[in-house]
Amino acid sequence: MTSLQGYVTASFDEITAVLGHPTYDGPSADGKVNTEWELFDEEGGQVTLYDWKSTCSAARCGEPYRWHIGGTNRWAVEFVSSLLNKDADYA
Repeated sequence: MTSLQGYVTASFDEITAVLGHPTYDGPSADGKVNTEWELFDEEGGQVTLYDWKSTCSAARCGEPYRWHIGGTNRWAVEFVSSLLNKDADYA
C-alpha cells in the first residue's frame, strides 16, 4: 500500500517511453485513478505513479501532466525522478 509522496510533471508519452504501458489503464473501483504504473525500487519498495481524480483524456492528452507519486517513504520521489530524468516535487 502506498501513499502520496510527491509529484512529477511529464507527458503520458514520456512516461511510457521509459516505463512502458501502465500496469492499470482503466478506472479504479472508486473511480479516482484511471492510469497507474506499479514499480519497485532497488530495495523492493513499492512505488506507484498515477493520475488522481482526472479524466483519462486529461492525463493522456499529450501535454505535460502533474502525476502523483506514491510510495512507502519519500525515496519514491527520488526514484521516479531518476527514472524519468525529471525534477519532482515533494507533497
